[in-house]
Amino acid sequence: MRIGSLSFYESSILSMGQQQADIAKINQKIASGKKMLQPSDAPVAASQALRLSDSAAARSQYVENQLKAELALKFESVTVAEIRRALTDARATIVSIVANQDQNLLYQAAGQLKAAFDRLYSLANTQDSDGNYIFAGDNAKVQPYVTVVPTPAAGAAPPPPTPFPASYTQVVKYQGATSGENFIEIEPGHQVQVSDLGPGVFGNIFETLYNLKQMVDVAGSDPETDPNFAGDVGDAFTLSQADVDTALANLDTVLNQVGVVENRIVGAQLDVGTAQKTTKAYLNLDLDVLSNLNQLDQAEAIVELQSRQTALEAAQRAFVRTTGSNLFDYL
Repeated sequence: MRIGSLSFYESSILSMGQQQADIAKINQKIASGKKMLQPSDAPVAASQALRLSDSAAARSQYVENQLKAELALKFESVTVAEIRRALTDARATIVSIVANQDQNLLYQAAGQLKAAFDRLYSLANTQDSDGNYIFAGDNAKVQPYVTVVPTPAAGAAPPPPTPFPASYTQVVKYQGATSGENFIEIEPGHQVQVSDLGPGVFGNIFETLYNLKQMVDVAGSDPETDPNFAGDVGDAFTLSQADVDTALANLDTVLNQVGVVENRIVGAQLDVGTAQKTTKAYLNLDLDVLSNLNQLDQAEAIVELQSRQTALEAAQRAFVRTTGSNLFDYL
Protein backbone atom coordinates (compact mmCIF):
# COMPACT_ATOMS: atom_id res chain seq x y z
CA MET A 1 0.00 0.00 0.00
CA ARG A 2 1.37 3.40 -0.92
CA ILE A 3 1.96 5.91 1.89
CA GLY A 4 -0.43 8.38 0.24
CA SER A 5 -3.19 5.80 -0.03
CA LEU A 6 -2.63 4.67 3.58
CA SER A 7 -2.79 8.25 4.80
CA PHE A 8 -6.00 8.81 2.85
CA TYR A 9 -7.45 5.60 4.24
CA GLU A 10 -6.69 6.53 7.87
CA SER A 11 -7.87 10.12 7.56
CA SER A 12 -11.09 8.98 5.88
CA ILE A 13 -11.79 6.47 8.64
CA LEU A 14 -11.18 9.15 11.31
CA SER A 15 -13.37 11.64 9.50
CA MET A 16 -16.25 9.24 9.13
CA GLY A 17 -15.86 8.17 12.75
CA GLN A 18 -16.10 11.82 13.83
CA GLN A 19 -19.15 12.31 11.64
CA GLN A 20 -20.80 9.29 13.22
CA ALA A 21 -19.99 10.65 16.70
CA ASP A 22 -21.49 14.04 15.73
CA ILE A 23 -24.62 12.34 14.43
CA ALA A 24 -24.92 10.34 17.66
CA LYS A 25 -24.62 13.55 19.70
CA ILE A 26 -27.30 15.26 17.62
CA ASN A 27 -29.56 12.26 18.21
CA GLN A 28 -28.92 12.58 21.94
CA LYS A 29 -29.77 16.29 21.82
CA ILE A 30 -32.99 15.60 19.94
CA ALA A 31 -33.93 12.92 22.47
CA SER A 32 -33.20 15.18 25.46
CA GLY A 33 -34.44 18.40 23.90
CA LYS A 34 -31.30 20.22 25.12
CA LYS A 35 -28.71 22.17 23.21
CA MET A 36 -25.94 21.36 25.70
CA LEU A 37 -25.29 17.82 26.84
CA GLN A 38 -22.16 18.94 28.65
CA PRO A 39 -20.53 22.34 29.35
CA SER A 40 -17.86 21.81 26.70
CA ASP A 41 -20.56 21.89 24.02
CA ALA A 42 -20.89 25.67 24.58
CA PRO A 43 -18.64 26.97 27.41
CA VAL A 44 -19.92 30.56 27.37
CA ALA A 45 -23.58 29.55 27.27
CA ALA A 46 -22.94 26.91 29.96
CA SER A 47 -21.42 29.54 32.26
CA GLN A 48 -24.38 31.84 31.70
CA ALA A 49 -26.80 28.97 32.28
CA LEU A 50 -25.11 28.12 35.59
CA ARG A 51 -25.39 31.72 36.76
CA LEU A 52 -29.04 31.87 35.76
CA SER A 53 -29.76 28.56 37.49
CA ASP A 54 -28.27 29.89 40.74
CA SER A 55 -30.26 33.11 40.38
CA ALA A 56 -33.50 31.22 39.72
CA ALA A 57 -32.90 28.95 42.73
CA ALA A 58 -32.36 31.96 44.99
CA ARG A 59 -35.47 33.70 43.67
CA SER A 60 -37.49 30.50 44.10
CA GLN A 61 -36.46 30.43 47.77
CA TYR A 62 -37.62 34.02 48.18
CA VAL A 63 -40.94 33.08 46.56
CA GLU A 64 -41.31 30.37 49.22
CA ASN A 65 -40.42 32.86 51.96
CA GLN A 66 -42.99 35.30 50.60
CA LEU A 67 -45.70 32.65 50.64
CA LYS A 68 -44.75 31.76 54.21
CA ALA A 69 -44.88 35.43 55.22
CA GLU A 70 -48.20 35.90 53.43
CA LEU A 71 -49.73 32.96 55.30
CA ALA A 72 -48.39 34.12 58.68
CA LEU A 73 -49.78 37.61 58.13
CA LYS A 74 -53.16 36.21 57.09
CA PHE A 75 -53.33 34.16 60.27
CA GLU A 76 -52.55 37.18 62.40
CA SER A 77 -54.85 39.46 60.41
CA VAL A 78 -57.84 37.15 60.89
CA THR A 79 -57.03 36.70 64.58
CA VAL A 80 -56.59 40.43 65.23
CA ALA A 81 -59.91 41.12 63.52
CA GLU A 82 -61.55 38.69 65.95
CA ILE A 83 -59.74 40.38 68.84
CA ARG A 84 -61.15 43.74 67.77
CA ARG A 85 -64.66 42.28 67.64
CA ALA A 86 -64.30 40.78 71.11
CA LEU A 87 -62.97 44.07 72.49
CA THR A 88 -65.75 46.03 70.83
CA ASP A 89 -68.35 43.72 72.36
CA ALA A 90 -66.67 44.07 75.75
CA ARG A 91 -66.65 47.85 75.38
CA ALA A 92 -70.39 47.88 74.69
CA THR A 93 -70.89 45.84 77.86
CA ILE A 94 -68.75 48.21 79.93
CA VAL A 95 -70.55 51.26 78.59
CA SER A 96 -73.85 49.70 79.69
CA ILE A 97 -72.70 49.22 83.28
CA VAL A 98 -73.95 51.73 85.82
CA ALA A 99 -73.03 51.60 89.49
CA ASN A 100 -75.97 50.73 91.79
CA GLN A 101 -78.11 49.49 88.89
CA ASP A 102 -80.36 46.43 89.16
CA GLN A 103 -78.37 43.44 90.40
CA ASN A 104 -79.77 41.18 87.70
CA LEU A 105 -78.42 43.55 85.04
CA LEU A 106 -75.06 43.56 86.81
CA TYR A 107 -74.98 39.76 86.88
CA GLN A 108 -75.77 39.76 83.16
CA ALA A 109 -72.94 42.23 82.50
CA ALA A 110 -70.59 40.11 84.60
CA GLY A 111 -71.41 37.09 82.46
CA GLN A 112 -70.71 39.07 79.30
CA LEU A 113 -67.38 40.25 80.70
CA LYS A 114 -66.48 36.65 81.58
CA ALA A 115 -67.38 35.59 78.01
CA ALA A 116 -65.17 38.39 76.61
CA PHE A 117 -62.33 37.32 78.92
CA ASP A 118 -62.59 33.70 77.77
CA ARG A 119 -62.82 34.68 74.10
CA LEU A 120 -59.76 36.93 74.28
CA TYR A 121 -57.83 34.33 76.25
CA SER A 122 -58.53 31.78 73.50
CA LEU A 123 -57.49 34.23 70.79
CA ALA A 124 -54.31 35.08 72.69
CA ASN A 125 -53.30 31.41 72.37
CA THR A 126 -54.07 31.08 68.66
CA GLN A 127 -51.87 28.60 66.78
CA ASP A 128 -51.09 28.58 63.08
CA SER A 129 -51.19 25.55 60.77
CA ASP A 130 -47.73 24.47 61.98
CA GLY A 131 -48.78 24.55 65.62
CA ASN A 132 -46.89 27.77 66.39
CA TYR A 133 -48.44 30.25 68.83
CA ILE A 134 -48.68 33.44 66.81
CA PHE A 135 -48.35 35.82 69.78
CA ALA A 136 -45.41 34.02 71.45
CA GLY A 137 -42.65 35.59 69.34
CA ASP A 138 -39.62 33.42 68.67
CA ASN A 139 -40.71 31.15 71.54
CA ALA A 140 -43.51 29.93 69.29
CA LYS A 141 -43.90 26.41 70.66
CA VAL A 142 -44.71 27.63 74.17
CA GLN A 143 -48.30 28.65 74.97
CA PRO A 144 -47.99 32.41 75.55
CA TYR A 145 -50.85 32.88 78.03
CA VAL A 146 -51.78 30.65 80.96
CA THR A 147 -54.27 31.24 83.75
CA VAL A 148 -53.08 31.28 87.34
CA VAL A 149 -54.94 31.15 90.65
CA PRO A 150 -55.16 34.75 91.89
CA THR A 151 -53.02 35.75 94.83
CA PRO A 152 -55.02 36.05 98.10
CA ALA A 153 -55.73 39.63 99.03
CA ALA A 154 -54.89 38.98 102.66
CA GLY A 155 -51.28 38.48 103.61
CA ALA A 156 -48.03 39.90 102.33
CA ALA A 157 -48.13 38.59 98.79
CA PRO A 158 -45.43 40.08 96.49
CA PRO A 159 -46.61 42.30 93.62
CA PRO A 160 -47.12 40.54 90.28
CA PRO A 161 -44.03 40.37 88.07
CA THR A 162 -43.73 42.35 84.85
CA PRO A 163 -45.34 42.84 82.37
CA PHE A 164 -48.30 43.16 84.79
CA PRO A 165 -48.55 46.38 86.80
CA ALA A 166 -48.63 45.85 90.56
CA SER A 167 -52.03 47.51 90.69
CA TYR A 168 -53.64 44.57 88.86
CA THR A 169 -54.38 41.06 89.99
CA GLN A 170 -52.40 38.55 87.97
CA VAL A 171 -55.07 36.20 86.67
CA VAL A 172 -53.28 35.51 83.37
CA LYS A 173 -49.56 35.00 83.03
CA TYR A 174 -47.68 35.73 79.81
CA GLN A 175 -44.86 33.25 79.26
CA GLY A 176 -44.01 33.88 75.61
CA ALA A 177 -40.99 35.82 74.40
CA THR A 178 -40.58 39.33 75.81
CA SER A 179 -38.60 40.31 72.72
CA GLY A 180 -37.99 38.72 69.35
CA GLU A 181 -40.87 39.19 66.95
CA ASN A 182 -40.63 36.87 63.98
CA PHE A 183 -39.21 38.23 60.72
CA ILE A 184 -38.92 36.58 57.30
CA GLU A 185 -36.52 37.69 54.55
CA ILE A 186 -38.65 38.24 51.45
CA GLU A 187 -35.96 39.83 49.23
CA PRO A 188 -32.18 40.13 49.51
CA GLY A 189 -31.58 42.22 52.65
CA HIS A 190 -35.32 42.90 53.05
CA GLN A 191 -37.13 41.39 56.03
CA VAL A 192 -40.76 41.76 57.01
CA GLN A 193 -42.25 41.35 60.49
CA VAL A 194 -44.85 38.56 60.52
CA SER A 195 -45.88 38.41 64.18
CA ASP A 196 -46.45 40.52 67.30
CA LEU A 197 -45.77 39.75 70.93
CA GLY A 198 -48.80 39.19 73.11
CA PRO A 199 -48.30 42.17 75.47
CA GLY A 200 -48.14 44.50 72.49
CA VAL A 201 -51.59 43.32 71.38
CA PHE A 202 -53.51 42.58 74.57
CA GLY A 203 -51.89 44.99 77.04
CA ASN A 204 -53.63 44.64 80.41
CA ILE A 205 -57.03 43.66 79.01
CA PHE A 206 -57.25 40.45 81.04
CA GLU A 207 -56.65 42.24 84.34
CA THR A 208 -59.04 44.99 83.32
CA LEU A 209 -61.88 42.60 82.49
CA TYR A 210 -61.19 40.44 85.53
CA ASN A 211 -61.20 43.29 88.03
CA LEU A 212 -64.29 44.93 86.56
CA LYS A 213 -66.15 41.64 86.42
CA GLN A 214 -65.43 41.02 90.06
CA MET A 215 -66.65 44.46 91.04
CA VAL A 216 -69.82 43.98 88.99
CA ASP A 217 -70.43 40.44 90.17
CA VAL A 218 -70.00 40.75 93.93
CA ALA A 219 -71.30 43.00 96.66
CA GLY A 220 -69.29 42.70 99.86
CA SER A 221 -68.46 39.04 99.28
CA ASP A 222 -66.76 36.83 96.69
CA PRO A 223 -68.75 33.80 95.51
CA GLU A 224 -66.46 32.83 92.57
CA THR A 225 -65.45 29.18 92.41
CA ASP A 226 -63.83 28.79 88.97
CA PRO A 227 -60.05 28.41 89.64
CA ASN A 228 -59.29 29.95 86.26
CA PHE A 229 -61.37 33.01 87.01
CA ALA A 230 -61.73 33.10 90.76
CA GLY A 231 -61.91 36.15 92.97
CA ASP A 232 -59.12 36.84 95.42
CA VAL A 233 -59.75 35.26 98.79
CA GLY A 234 -61.39 37.77 101.11
CA ASP A 235 -61.99 40.40 98.41
CA ALA A 236 -64.82 42.82 98.97
CA PHE A 237 -65.13 44.90 95.82
CA THR A 238 -67.20 48.03 95.60
CA LEU A 239 -68.25 49.20 92.15
CA SER A 240 -68.16 52.90 91.32
CA GLN A 241 -68.51 54.88 88.14
CA ALA A 242 -64.80 55.68 88.38
CA ASP A 243 -64.09 51.94 88.16
CA VAL A 244 -66.21 51.68 85.01
CA ASP A 245 -64.49 54.73 83.50
CA THR A 246 -61.04 53.31 84.30
CA ALA A 247 -61.91 49.98 82.71
CA LEU A 248 -63.26 51.77 79.64
CA ALA A 249 -60.08 53.85 79.35
CA ASN A 250 -57.92 50.74 79.68
CA LEU A 251 -59.94 48.93 77.02
CA ASP A 252 -59.68 51.90 74.65
CA THR A 253 -55.92 51.84 75.13
CA VAL A 254 -55.87 48.19 74.10
CA LEU A 255 -58.09 48.97 71.11
CA ASN A 256 -55.55 51.61 70.07
CA GLN A 257 -52.78 49.02 70.38
CA VAL A 258 -54.79 46.65 68.21
CA GLY A 259 -55.19 49.43 65.66
CA VAL A 260 -51.42 49.88 65.52
CA VAL A 261 -51.00 46.14 64.97
CA GLU A 262 -53.66 46.14 62.25
CA ASN A 263 -51.87 48.97 60.42
CA ARG A 264 -48.55 47.14 60.70
CA ILE A 265 -50.07 43.96 59.29
CA VAL A 266 -51.63 45.80 56.34
CA GLY A 267 -48.31 47.48 55.59
CA ALA A 268 -46.48 44.16 55.80
CA GLN A 269 -49.01 42.51 53.50
CA LEU A 270 -48.57 45.26 50.92
CA ASP A 271 -44.81 44.88 51.27
CA VAL A 272 -45.01 41.13 50.67
CA GLY A 273 -47.38 41.58 47.73
CA THR A 274 -45.00 44.00 46.02
CA ALA A 275 -42.06 41.67 46.64
CA GLN A 276 -44.02 38.73 45.19
CA LYS A 277 -44.72 40.58 41.94
CA THR A 278 -41.12 41.71 41.56
CA THR A 279 -39.56 38.37 42.45
CA LYS A 280 -41.88 36.36 40.20
CA ALA A 281 -41.26 38.72 37.28
CA TYR A 282 -37.47 38.38 37.59
CA LEU A 283 -37.76 34.63 38.17
CA ASN A 284 -39.77 34.24 34.97
CA LEU A 285 -37.13 36.24 33.08
CA ASP A 286 -34.36 34.02 34.45
CA LEU A 287 -36.26 30.89 33.46
CA ASP A 288 -37.06 32.24 29.98
CA VAL A 289 -33.45 33.10 29.25
CA LEU A 290 -32.29 29.78 30.71
CA SER A 291 -34.80 27.95 28.54
CA ASN A 292 -33.64 29.79 25.44
CA LEU A 293 -30.03 28.96 26.25
CA ASN A 294 -30.60 25.27 26.67
CA GLN A 295 -33.77 24.44 24.73
CA LEU A 296 -33.05 22.71 21.45
CA ASP A 297 -34.69 23.86 18.23
CA GLN A 298 -35.99 20.44 17.21
CA ALA A 299 -36.65 21.37 13.56
CA GLU A 300 -33.20 22.89 13.15
CA ALA A 301 -31.58 19.88 14.81
CA ILE A 302 -33.43 17.43 12.55
CA VAL A 303 -32.33 19.35 9.44
CA GLU A 304 -28.73 19.29 10.71
CA LEU A 305 -29.02 15.57 11.45
CA GLN A 306 -30.30 14.81 7.96
CA SER A 307 -27.57 16.96 6.42
CA ARG A 308 -24.85 15.18 8.38
CA GLN A 309 -26.28 11.77 7.59
CA THR A 310 -26.35 12.65 3.89
CA ALA A 311 -22.74 13.88 4.09
CA LEU A 312 -21.68 10.72 5.92
CA GLU A 313 -23.35 8.49 3.37
CA ALA A 314 -21.65 10.39 0.55
CA ALA A 315 -18.30 10.10 2.28
CA GLN A 316 -18.81 6.38 2.80
CA ARG A 317 -19.65 5.83 -0.88
CA ALA A 318 -16.64 7.88 -1.95
CA PHE A 319 -14.45 5.94 0.45
CA VAL A 320 -15.63 2.60 -0.94
CA ARG A 321 -15.04 3.66 -4.52
CA THR A 322 -11.64 5.15 -3.79
CA THR A 323 -10.32 2.38 -1.60
CA GLY A 324 -11.75 -0.25 -3.92
CA SER A 325 -9.66 0.99 -6.87
CA ASN A 326 -6.58 2.42 -5.20
CA LEU A 327 -5.98 0.03 -2.37
CA PHE A 328 -6.98 -3.32 -3.78
CA ASP A 329 -6.52 -3.03 -7.52
CA TYR A 330 -3.01 -1.67 -7.24
CA LEU A 331 -1.49 -3.55 -4.36
